[in-house]
Amino acid sequence: MQIGKIPGRSAMYLVLCVVILVIFYFAALYPHQRSLDTVKAKTAQVTNLIDKQRALLPLYEEMVKRGENKILGTLPVPDIKALSRVDIDTVSPMFKKMADESGMQVVSIRPDVLSLTGASDDMVVTIHLRGRFFDFRKFLVEVGGVSSLKRVEEIDIRQETGHKEFHLTVRLAIG
Repeated sequence: MQIGKIPGRSAMYLVLCVVILVIFYFAALYPHQRSLDTVKAKTAQVTNLIDKQRALLPLYEEMVKRGENKILGTLPVPDIKALSRVDIDTVSPMFKKMADESGMQVVSIRPDVLSLTGASDDMVVTIHLRGRFFDFRKFLVEVGGVSSLKRVEEIDIRQETGHKEFHLTVRLAIG
């Protein structure tokens, strides 16, 4: 059997070769081409990111220069001096005075009486304040200057209607 001038057996080999080439294309070349397209897309993305960073580099360098020239204020870090057990009753008025000076409204100041056992050398005080965030920052700076402060254990800030609520837990050294 002959198809045109091509013998039948040659036509069958031709069809078989075409089918093998199509299978090879879809099994090997097409996935490779897809992965190359993915790599090209990622390369374009990274190149775009590098271009953006190059454009922002002078601005970043200028900001670093301005930051280095600015003199930063230092926070008070006194040596820890234990508060005597006789002066424990001055803790609440002290924190109230700090809150008033920083513009905060005191809701409550609660020294933890259970932490005042005979063997304990520290006392936990929970402070609940209302006010603005920048006033709270001033309050924290003043709290950091308290000589009997061991550490600030917890800060909780909540947004309420019209104001912010600040809960602060500090640990004071008692001697």
